[in-house]
Amino acid sequence: MGIQICRDEMTKQLNGIFRTWMRVRQARHGALPVIWGDCIVHLSHPEFSGNVLHTSGIIQITEHGSFKIAETRNSYYALLGPEIEMPAGKGIDPEAVVLAHRRPEPRQDALVSAAMNADRQCVKCGGTGVHACGERQLCVCDACCRHNQGWWQLEGGYGADNGRWACKAGCGVILDAPPAALQFLPRTSL
Repeated sequence: MGIQICRDEMTKQLNGIFRTWMRVRQARHGALPVIWGDCIVHLSHPEFSGNVLHTSGIIQITEHGSFKIAETRNSYYALLGPEIEMPAGKGIDPEAVVLAHRRPEPRQDALVSAAMNADRQCVKCGGTGVHACGERQLCVCDACCRHNQGWWQLEGGYGADNGRWACKAGCGVILDAPPAALQFLPRTSL
């Protein structure tokens, strides 16, 4: 399912995508770090999606543009969100720190959808589906967005954009005329 990478005659798969995460060094000398995070989607165990999970035995963490991949002994994990700083002091529970940074209401994450549906040859985002639009903020790539989450008509406080159509995925594309997907809607005449 999804990304498969073969190394040393062993296949590893992308196993989960984390919105917020932190790296915790284990107490014993020379131990590999542990990643704790708020999992948006867990591909091999969907019942874990949305829970705070931990992955142990991190081999390496590699940066891929706007996200990082954590490689463990058996699989890969995409780390989309910002890394949480571990507070100073001893005896701090990593799960409590990650839970404190969790969004109050779970919702479908547009960034995950963009990452899963991205055009792997996109020049703007490098095939990730998202790009950095601020120091700690990611935006959906408008070049490879499929606009498959629908459209909404701008009205009210949108001023000069009133009556235009915006992509619901949040990529920023705005159309002057109704998109082709909405052309079948019946028109009323006065």
